[in-house]
Amino acid sequence: MSEWDEFLEMEEERGQPLPYGIKPREVYYMCLRCGHIMSKSELDQYDEIMCSRCGGRIFLKLRSPVLRPRKVYAI
Repeated sequence: MSEWDEFLEMEEERGQPLPYGIKPREVYYMCLRCGHIMSKSELDQYDEIMCSRCGGRIFLKLRSPVLRPRKVYAI
């Protein structure tokens, strides 16, 4: 199972909705050096922002995959 598949599973396991239908979401980041995916709460455990696996300090914020592409019409 790839890191991306693990991320998609974590996205599916969301908590109960808050008032007005707002769902709590955990924010995930991926290390550019090794590809390890970490949650925001895992990153907050350290004094410095760094990957727990390789020590890299550059992260990408992961977003949910788009289910259907949007059509953009030009004028």
